Amino acid sequence: MDTLTSMRVYTCVVKLKSFSLAAIELNISSSFVSKQVSQLEKHLGAKLLHRTTRSLSVTELGEVYYQKCLAILDKVDEAEGLVSTLQSNTSGNLKITCNMTFGQLELARAIPSFMQKYPNVTVDITLDDRPPDLIRDGFDLAVRIADPQLPNSSLIAREIAKISLFICATQQYLSSHGTPKNAADLANHNCLIFVHAANADAWTLENDNESVTVKVSGDMRANNSLIVKASMLQHRGISNLAGFVIKEDARANKLVRVFPNHKSEQLSVFAVYPDRKFTPPKVRLFIDFFSQWLKQNHVSDPWQ
Repeated sequence: MDTLTSMRVYTCVVKLKSFSLAAIELNISSSFVSKQVSQLEKHLGAKLLHRTTRSLSVTELGEVYYQKCLAILDKVDEAEGLVSTLQSNTSGNLKITCNMTFGQLELARAIPSFMQKYPNVTVDITLDDRPPDLIRDGFDLAVRIADPQLPNSSLIAREIAKISLFICATQQYLSSHGTPKNAADLANHNCLIFVHAANADAWTLENDNESVTVKVSGDMRANNSLIVKASMLQHRGISNLAGFVIKEDARANKLVRVFPNHKSEQLSVFAVYPDRKFTPPKVRLFIDFFSQWLKQNHVSDPWQ
């Protein structure tokens, strides 16, 4: 049952003292009006209306509930009107900084939709894997993966998504060098390391019984995960990369998950912004938009 819808129907019935007039007013069927009121009474466990074929009156409890409904619906309408006003009036330049690869592969796909929805907002994007100084550099917000690293207590970090890491390699590499059966076997493999990952040199394998972290090494380290992936696709070794980095190659069967029966290590995506008494609408709207966009478009497991 949609409680707000039922409340709107009920208040209209009481106001007009008629099911049929309420149906005309709301442009719905009389049967739907009757059903909504009946469901509401069943939900509350109370009789709200006395009704016969010729008359309709409100019970004592029904009158109390009617007044409360009016107050609640007024607040709902006020909130919806505020959001509508913010959406239509939001303007200005939004200055964002984001991790390099996440910005290229995820943020870049979301920004056009955001700008279409809020045409009066312009966007200035800087991609950088180094922790930013939001206050010094004048950023409105940062999108960061893993530890938000808040050296300044005047910053707020809001988690907006989770991403998963996957240990993977090409089938050709595994055919030539063998497929690791457990964490200890990784010591015998060339592990390609993305240095900006949390615990870059220590990979974690977890199942229902235990969690094992193993120190890894290899002949290549890079501060960009796309470079690491490119080397992996040339059958150079095994790597531990985020799902959004490898999803297209996984779907094309170019990469194989090495430990498919283990849980993926997860990292958080944060929106970091200055702590102000009044956060600009453009910042709040973008954070809400991007959080929802990630829920709808981010691929948690590229092999599924």
